[in-house]
Amino acid sequence: MPGIGVINNPYSRRNKKNPEWMQAMGYIVGNEGEAAATKHVDDIHQMVRGFKEREIDILAINGGDGSNSLVLTALIDEYGEQALPKIALLRGGTMNIAANSCGIRGSSAGLMMNLVNKHREGVPFETTWRDTLKIENRYGFVFGNGFIQAFLDVLYAGGNKNPWTTSKLAARAVISSMTGGKLAERMFPRVEARVVVDGEELPVSSFSAMAAATVEQIGLNFKPFHRAQEKAKSFHLLGIFQSPFTLVGALPRVYAGRKVSEKKIFQTVASEVVFHSETDLTYTLDGEVYTPSSPLTLGTGPRLEIVIR
Repeated sequence: MPGIGVINNPYSRRNKKNPEWMQAMGYIVGNEGEAAATKHVDDIHQMVRGFKEREIDILAINGGDGSNSLVLTALIDEYGEQALPKIALLRGGTMNIAANSCGIRGSSAGLMMNLVNKHREGVPFETTWRDTLKIENRYGFVFGNGFIQAFLDVLYAGGNKNPWTTSKLAARAVISSMTGGKLAERMFPRVEARVVVDGEELPVSSFSAMAAATVEQIGLNFKPFHRAQEKAKSFHLLGIFQSPFTLVGALPRVYAGRKVSEKKIFQTVASEVVFHSETDLTYTLDGEVYTPSSPLTLGTGPRLEIVIR
């Protein structure tokens, strides 16, 4: 009988702080499925392969946004052309950007109990559909480079990534930029690249950052990707060519998910973006940082059915 497969990331901030929550997942799922914890990223493929053999109909991920991306990448690789199970994002991380964007609320244990109860009773789930981004052989929901990736480098180096430290770092960056400080130099490098969007090259080849997403939010309830669901097999692409601090006056509109002047942000809905560069194209996908080779192609992967409640 199909059931629920649960993959726990013991290294996510919430799970490290509360390891008993992972143990509780096993008790909650009971006879409705199986829960397992990763010890290494290579374990994920083996776990997904086992769940595929058991023909699970729901894969629950207990970790943050980076964990979601790693598990989804393994899932898509292992399943190939076979239909994917429903996905349950259990909000086991710090920011939980994808889960928040999908309207998923509650604690990890509460979400798991809802899954098990409805699965046992045969009650239909409320779900939503989201495309995935595909970059190289990785899958996720939010891509960024330039100052977006550099910001995460500095944040992670501090060792404590949560909404409070994120806000403090943003404030420090603003002050540093005003005084010409070293932090600003580190966090706001220019990206030099030819960018081709759906076959058309952009007229600008130097920018502060480019970002793309198939979900609306980026954390702290900011919703810059308000067109993410406009068209299937596509994503909302943003290009910031000037200094990020030219956007300060537009932040209320960004927060509300409203359109910003194209003099400040280039934006479109696209299905493919190719970056050509002889310099660093380091990027972040769902909070994980990668250094690729050039050219770098950003496209879409499979469309997922995600359980809300």
